[in-house]
Amino acid sequence: MAEKFTQENPNVTITVEGVAFTQFWDKMKATAAAKNMPDVFWMSSGTVKEYAKRGALLNLDEHISRLDINKYYAKALNVLRAPNFQGKLYAFPWAVVGCISYYNIRLFDEAGLAYPTNSWTFDDMRSLAQKLSKDTDGDGNFDQWGYWVKARYTHMYPYLFNNGSQLIDDDFKKLQMAEPAGREAFKFLTDLVVKDKFSPTPAQTKGVGTFFTTGKVGMCTEGTWRIDTYRKGLKDPFGIVLVPKGPRSGGKDVVYGWADAYSISAYTKHPQAAWDWMIYMVSPARPVDSILGGKVPVLKEAAESATWLEKDKLPANKDLVLKAIDLIGPKVTMPPGGGEINKAVNIGFEKLVLAGADFDTVMKEMEKDVAKVLARQ
Repeated sequence: MAEKFTQENPNVTITVEGVAFTQFWDKMKATAAAKNMPDVFWMSSGTVKEYAKRGALLNLDEHISRLDINKYYAKALNVLRAPNFQGKLYAFPWAVVGCISYYNIRLFDEAGLAYPTNSWTFDDMRSLAQKLSKDTDGDGNFDQWGYWVKARYTHMYPYLFNNGSQLIDDDFKKLQMAEPAGREAFKFLTDLVVKDKFSPTPAQTKGVGTFFTTGKVGMCTEGTWRIDTYRKGLKDPFGIVLVPKGPRSGGKDVVYGWADAYSISAYTKHPQAAWDWMIYMVSPARPVDSILGGKVPVLKEAAESATWLEKDKLPANKDLVLKAIDLIGPKVTMPPGGGEINKAVNIGFEKLVLAGADFDTVMKEMEKDVAKVLARQ
């Protein structure tokens, strides 16, 4: 793309530099500190607020205001705002992802069960998980499970948002999931493991990162990009559906999603050329087949094309991903200190499902730990 862009813009020179992901953020921190960042670079929804606070990112609002925003899946833009979802835009997405639920078609067919629909609820999911959980070797323990949940943001947070809650409050001061709606969703998930045993424990899935690919699990919730993972790793056919709605959802679907994006350095000497190159990389000039699987090109024209929809591959209803992306909630955002917050929530989850800790005690510990993280930002 760089070669084609420079052919069309001979006054611009582009040097493309690849950096291993394990080294990427160290390099970005160093170049930001030296005020010597690349003109255009990849940006994560989880770090955009940190770099905007440093003054390292160019405010893109003026440029974006001149776009026909209806040509793009714009729901993910709020995730890229800083300092919060009502702030300014310091990045523009090239792809959007969200969280959906997956189900193993073979296991449903063997159990004689109808596939879940987009109108399903927490209770519906639990009922299906119960019917899909089986002790196939007669040792008194399930070795096929109806559902799989683990300590991971893509497994847990979608249930908060689809039960009228969110991870952090609007002001980034406290753990919103510690309020009743969030607690209810979190307890629902931990009960599937501890009380119902319809989901395997972390000990039972140890060493298997994507346990759904074993064919021993009826359902799970994950990012849309796992479509590619399950195509390659799961021998069984699978389907997708929106995440079930909780009792406090008001019947509305709120999808937990975010964007892979580009940002422009605040220190660039060529802001207009940097913008022109950045927006070119999300234009029709970008090959659609460079963003396949479950990542959605931000340009609607590309996402709605036959090339992206891949009608000849699983899942049969891949267009549901586009619906999910359009349902990303207006308050879905990645708070500053997100990695530490995720770690605190993961530790709490594992205390409950592995150590049998008291739910109220764990929630209070998580509140305290997350408050400390937020206070440091």
